[in-house]
Amino acid sequence: MSGEESKKPDKIQAFDTLFTNNHIQMYKILLPYFEPPMQKHIAIYIKYMELQHTLSYFRLHPYAVMPKEEHAETVQICREILPFCSSSEKESMEKIIEMFSNLKNAQEMMETVNMMKEIFPEGFSFGDGDGPSPDIMQMFQMFGK
Repeated sequence: MSGEESKKPDKIQAFDTLFTNNHIQMYKILLPYFEPPMQKHIAIYIKYMELQHTLSYFRLHPYAVMPKEEHAETVQICREILPFCSSSEKESMEKIIEMFSNLKNAQEMMETVNMMKEIFPEGFSFGDGDGPSPDIMQMFQMFGK
């Protein structure tokens, strides 16, 4: 985990901290010590207690919510979700991440081209609309190296 990631609070843990209590957590710890048929009933009871605790929490604190995150980039959100995806979902998510990364790179390149056009307007024209000028093509080739 990078230094930046370790500074971010764990969103799942923050959610669980808000919407559970120590007694519910104790039941979760004790669950594996019961016989499998009983575990099913206790698991359902734990979820019921979590629901009751959550409803009670919002009755007592009607305006309390988790802190809203500032606008995040799609790639960042996809990377946060990635560890919880199935293998096929991971493939799709990785394609989305790659697509957005490529779009960002293209946008940055176009911003660079526009900046260069402002600095050197005579050398960065797009000609008569039939495609990029030779100067633009040379620049793209230079970036590709």
